[in-house]
Amino acid sequence: MTLYGRGGVDAKEPRQGLFTRLHPAVTAGVSVAIIAVLALAYWIWRATTGTTKPVAAATASASPSPSPATPSKAAPTRLAPGSWLIFPRDATDTFLTSKQGFAALTKNEPVALNVVKGLADDKCFSVRTDDGRYLRHFNYRLRFDATEDADLFRNDATFCPEDGTPAGAVRLRSKNYPDHVIHRRGTELYIDEPGDSATFTADSTFGIKSAEGS
Repeated sequence: MTLYGRGGVDAKEPRQGLFTRLHPAVTAGVSVAIIAVLALAYWIWRATTGTTKPVAAATASASPSPSPATPSKAAPTRLAPGSWLIFPRDATDTFLTSKQGFAALTKNEPVALNVVKGLADDKCFSVRTDDGRYLRHFNYRLRFDATEDADLFRNDATFCPEDGTPAGAVRLRSKNYPDHVIHRRGTELYIDEPGDSATFTADSTFGIKSAEGS
């Protein structure tokens, strides 16, 4: 005799679901595949919404950009021992040179003069020609004389730069007549007491340019 349970299902033959009927190994494989598909779908969604960054881009953004090099400033021109061209600041084609033993300003004849430490004061300067004659004052006029082993000569041939002149310029004061500066009168040079006029200041201020390597 056949017995029927509730709902008309044979009580001796219970119905088996899909996963119940499959082999356990197959069931595990299907589960892993489903999880992988879900993970891939999540990763694609994250990438398309811009919430992730490529590793290379993140690394590049973290690296500081190199700062531009700071250009070095050239040192301003100041008188120092060496070879120099000396000229009026308002007549750059006119240069200090020697004419018949006297200091003179001559057009279009650039003559390099050697500037050395002052004969009477190493904080000041002396100026000499290639043949060894020194710029010195005599009766207030400047001239180039051969060296003399005397304190008077060394003091006459020593000139000290004044402070406050612009770069590329110099104003020279006599070592033994400190109230006198080198001053041009036309093409001749003297040591004179400074005047208050702008003209005197201009005529006692000289441009300098290094002659080394030129």
